[in-house]
Amino acid sequence: MKSIFHYIFLPVNFLLLKLNGVRFGRFRIFGMLTLQNKGSFTIGDNFRVNSGKYVNVIGGSTRTSFVVRRGARMQIGKEVSISNSAFYCAEEIVIEDYVMIGGGCRIWDCDFHPMDPDVRKRTPNDGFAKKPIRIKESAFIGGGSIILKGVTIGKNSIVGAGSVVSKSIPDNEIWAGNPARFIKKLNQ
Repeated sequence: MKSIFHYIFLPVNFLLLKLNGVRFGRFRIFGMLTLQNKGSFTIGDNFRVNSGKYVNVIGGSTRTSFVVRRGARMQIGKEVSISNSAFYCAEEIVIEDYVMIGGGCRIWDCDFHPMDPDVRKRTPNDGFAKKPIRIKESAFIGGGSIILKGVTIGKNSIVGAGSVVSKSIPDNEIWAGNPARFIKKLNQ
């Protein structure tokens, strides 16, 4: 069934990526992406995405979406797999090779709105904090997790399902919870 969704949406997703100026290699997208790119967006080879309730029910009825703002940079490495997740890039998001991102995750490198109430009243969509996000090679982000601005997820590390990650995670560790906290080292 999944391959049917890939072939049905292949020309539409291909055109969507091209029209939005995304540089990409080989991909398999099951379902339809939501995409807005006004910055720099690069995707490596063998990119795999589930996008929609009929291709991966664990992500709910959401589609995979990417927003890359003007002047921002989003880079996705090779062999990355994503399921029904949302990305908002106001500055920089780098996802290295072999990363897996589970259903229903949210990865945001900004606050969306200013923290100061006076600034928020005048310009509610400008002047907000933003910091780069990096998800290192072979990391796994469990379904329903939220990765916030300024975070680095270490190489091979695992974020447990439903976690809210607001500080960086070292290489080879498992973290989980809200807020996410250290659980244990990975056995290497």
